[in-house]
Order: sequence, then C-alpha cells, then structure tokens
Amino acid sequence: MGRTIPSFRMAEAREIEEWKPFRRALPRRERAAFDELLRAAKLYASASSAAVRTSRFEGMFIALLFHHQKMLAELEEVVAGLKRQ
Repeated sequence: MGRTIPSFRMAEAREIEEWKPFRRALPRRERAAFDELLRAAKLYASASSAAVRTSRFEGMFIALLFHHQKMLAELEEVVAGLKRQ
C-alpha cells in the first residue's frame, strides 16, 4: 500500500469514523459496548486485511455484532457478581 491506496489500518480508521453517527444514536449507557466491539475489531486488523468485503449487509451485520457484544458484557457482569458471592 502506498500513496494512492490506503493501508487497511487507514481504511479501518475511516470506517470507524463513519460509524460515529450510529454510536451517537445509541443510549449513552450502551456506547461502551459499541466502543469495545470496535476495539476488538482492531485486534484482528492483520487478519481482516486479508478478507476485506463491502456490501449493504454491513450495517445489519455490525448491529447484530453490537447486540451480541452487549449481551456478552451483561453476562460477564452477572458471572462476576456470582463469583464475588
């Protein structure tokens, strides 16, 4: 990648920027789960660069991923509470 073709990490940063309106539309208490989802995506940037896809389904897909991330975070809180007992 060079001057004319952005690196995957640059494209990823731009993509994250484009999801800011989605994040702003979320209730404040749910934004941390969305932020965690995006942080997790960055962990696999190298692998993701090998399989870049663009489709209309992306919006639906990230919404589903967000929902699962939120559910996982809630379950982790429940488990942590049970461990403290």
